[in-house]
Amino acid sequence: MGSTLADKSAIVTGGGSGIGKAIAMAFAAEGCRVAIAGRTEARLHETAEAIQKSGGSCLPVSADVTDEKQVSSLFQTVTREFGRLDILVNNAGITAGGPIDQLQYETWRRVLSVNLDGVFLCTREAFRIMKAQHGGRIINIGSVSTAVPRPDAAPYSASKNAVW
Repeated sequence: MGSTLADKSAIVTGGGSGIGKAIAMAFAAEGCRVAIAGRTEARLHETAEAIQKSGGSCLPVSADVTDEKQVSSLFQTVTREFGRLDILVNNAGITAGGPIDQLQYETWRRVLSVNLDGVFLCTREAFRIMKAQHGGRIINIGSVSTAVPRPDAAPYSASKNAVW
C-alpha cells in the first residue's frame, strides 16, 4: 500500500528551516513533490539539497509572503513545475515584541504582516488553484501562544489567535 502523499504536490512556506523544513522533509519522504518558500535563499537551497539527497523532490522558491506579487509568482511557478497544487502549508512566521508600552508600531505591523497577511495571500492563491481542480488541503500552522501567550509577544500571540 502506497503513501497518501505519493504523487501529490505541496508548498510549504517558511520551508527552509525549523518546523517548515521538517514538514517538507516528511512530505518528500512520502513521495510528495515539495516546493519550499522563504526569504533566505541559502536555507532554502540547503533544505532542497538535503531532500534531494534523500531521494525526494524539492523546488526552492525565494518569496516573501507579505508581497502580493511574489506570492502570485510562487504559485505560478509551482503550478507550472508540478502541474497542480494539492497541499499548502502556511508555516512562515516571525516573532518579535517587547513590553507593550515600548512596542514599536512597525514591529507590530511586521509580525502581523508575515503571520497573518501572508496566510491570507497564500491561502487566496491556493484556493483559486484548488477550486479549479476541485480539491486540495490548506494547513495553517498555529501556536500554543493562542492559549498561553508568551510575555512580551503581543504581536505574535495576536497574529496566531487571528489565524486560529
